[in-house]
Amino acid sequence: MFETVDDVPRYVAEMFPVFIALAVAENGIRLLKGKSILRPNDTMASIGQGIFQECIRINIRSFEVFMYCIVWNNCRVLTLQWDSQITWWLCFFGVDLGFYIFHRISHEVNIIWSVHQAHHSAEDFTMISSLRQAAIQPFTAWFAYLPLALFIPPSIFLTHLQLSELYMIWIHTEVIDKLGPLEWVLNTPSHHRVHHGRNRKYIDKNYGGTLIIWDRLLGTFEPEDSAEPVAYGLVHPIQSYNPFYLQFHHMISIVNKIYNTNDWNERLCYIIKGPGWSPGKSRLGHLDDVPVIEHPVEYWSPSIPLWQNIYCISHFGLVLVFYHLLINNHKNFSQIAVSYCILILLFSITSIGFLLENRKYSLHFECFRCLSFLYFYSKFLPFVLTPDFDFNSLLFINKFFMLSFAFSASICAILIFIQTKPFVPIARHLYK
Repeated sequence: MFETVDDVPRYVAEMFPVFIALAVAENGIRLLKGKSILRPNDTMASIGQGIFQECIRINIRSFEVFMYCIVWNNCRVLTLQWDSQITWWLCFFGVDLGFYIFHRISHEVNIIWSVHQAHHSAEDFTMISSLRQAAIQPFTAWFAYLPLALFIPPSIFLTHLQLSELYMIWIHTEVIDKLGPLEWVLNTPSHHRVHHGRNRKYIDKNYGGTLIIWDRLLGTFEPEDSAEPVAYGLVHPIQSYNPFYLQFHHMISIVNKIYNTNDWNERLCYIIKGPGWSPGKSRLGHLDDVPVIEHPVEYWSPSIPLWQNIYCISHFGLVLVFYHLLINNHKNFSQIAVSYCILILLFSITSIGFLLENRKYSLHFECFRCLSFLYFYSKFLPFVLTPDFDFNSLLFINKFFMLSFAFSASICAILIFIQTKPFVPIARHLYK
C-alpha cells in the first residue's frame, strides 16, 4: 500500500513487456488452435487508439484521480487509514462497482457511448484489442468514482484503478475457454466475449470489470452460448482505420441528427437516451433493429500491395519507438516540443491508417507526414536533447524518414506520370 499518489508505481507502464509477451503467446496459441492469427491492419489500429489516449493524457497522469483529489481535499467526511486492509477491500469493491456503473451508463447514454464506442470497434478480439481505448474516456468516467473520495485516500484509489485496468487486459481473448466455478464470481474471457458481441442476445450485457456479481445482481448478465458464436465489433461496423474517425464518428452522427430536427425534446433525447433510440421507440431502442448475424462473419480487411504492408508495419514500429522516447523524456521537454511530438504521433497513426485503407491520396499524405517530421527534427532537436536522451534512436528515425519521403514521393511521381500515359492498365497492375 502507498501513502501518497506520487508513491504509487505506474503499474500499466511497468507491465508493458509482460503484456507484449502475453500477446505473442496468445497469437501462438491461436495458431495452434487453428484460429486466424492477428491481422496487421486491425492490430495497428488498436495500438494506435491506445497511443491516441496516452497522447491526450500525457500531461496529467489520470483525470479520474485529478477529480478524485479535488473531492478528497475539499469534501471528504472521513479519513480511512491508507495502510488498512479494510480500506483496501472497500476500495476494491468500490472501484469495481464504480466501473460497472460507468460502463453501463456508457452503453445506455448516447453522448457517452459516442466516446466509449471506439473500444468496441475492434473486429478482432485479442489482448491487443484491449489497447483500443476511447481517447477521451477518462474525462467521462470520473464521476462514477467520486463517492469513494469521501473517505478513501487517493493513493489507494489510484492503485486499484490501475489494477482493474491490468486485470481487464487478459479477458480480451478467444483462446481461454470457460473457467468453471470462477465464472460465477469473476469477469472472465467468456463473459467479456459476450460483452463485445454484436449479436442480438449479447447486446448490452456483462458490464463488469473484475467481478461479474454486479451483472448477476442487476439483471445484465448473459452467459456465452456455444450455439451462438460471438461476432465482434459495432452493431453497424465502420470501415476505417483512421483514428480520428474511429474516435469521433458517432459524435458527428449525433450532431447531424440534432441538426436535422427542430424538436428540442428530440434533440435532448438524441443526447441522453440510448444509441438505438429514435422517435417512437423505448429509451434504449428495439433489439429488432440490431442486424441478424450471418455466419461465417466476414470482416472488413482491404487488400493492399505487399510493399505497402511492409512500409506500414515498419513505420508503425518507428511510431512505437518515438512514443517510447516521448513518454520517457517529456518532462524534460518544453511544452511546445511536447505538443509537436504529440502532433507527429497523431499525424503518423492517421497516415498509416490511410495507407491501410488504400485511400486515393494516402501516399501524398504520407509524403507530407515525412516532411513534417524532418521539419520537427531540424526545428526542435535543440530543445529535446538532455544528457540521458537517446539521441541515436532519434537519429535513426530521422534517416528512416528521409528514405521514406524519397520512396513515397517517388511512388507518387511514378504513378502520376504513368497514369497520364496510354499504359494506365500496366500502372494499375504494378500498383496492385
